[in-house]
Amino acid sequence: MSSVLPVVAPTLSDGEIVLRMRRATDAAAIALAAHDPETRRRLNDAPLPPENDLDGVRRAEEQWSAGMGAPFVIANAIDDRPLGLLNLQFGDREGAASLAVSVFPEARGRGVASRALRLGAVWGLQELGLARVAAETAVDNEASIRAIEKAGFVREGDLPVHCETHGERHDCVLFSLVASDL
Repeated sequence: MSSVLPVVAPTLSDGEIVLRMRRATDAAAIALAAHDPETRRRLNDAPLPPENDLDGVRRAEEQWSAGMGAPFVIANAIDDRPLGLLNLQFGDREGAASLAVSVFPEARGRGVASRALRLGAVWGLQELGLARVAAETAVDNEASIRAIEKAGFVREGDLPVHCETHGERHDCVLFSLVASDL
């Protein structure tokens, strides 16, 4: 199911970080971060070979145009340096979306994930009119759990063998944020 996204992707900011569309100049940082061992452990997507660095930028533009998701780069508000990725993904339920976040190694431990999750969720609820934004993470991913909770999401519960990473099913924790939580 697709959602109605603005034709031009907005730039969202809280003064510390910015959520903006991917650019060709982000490709090298995205490709480098994709080889980080912790990122590899948590995500299914294989890193693109260096000659395909710009494919991620093209795919993000296509996803936005098709209304299937809002893929943002998380950037430093002062120098625009890429710090990670955030994607608001639309599934088959009208009025609902989920957020996925990945923070580059050098930006971890500074609140980037929680800020990005909050910005993306509030934008989805207030500007896109979503009824619900969800986030989930592996039960053993304590850093993600802390970031999601710090962003104001409400823990709904554990989902036994719900998630799959690298062909292995595992337990996840589901969180949500709805307009009344704001």
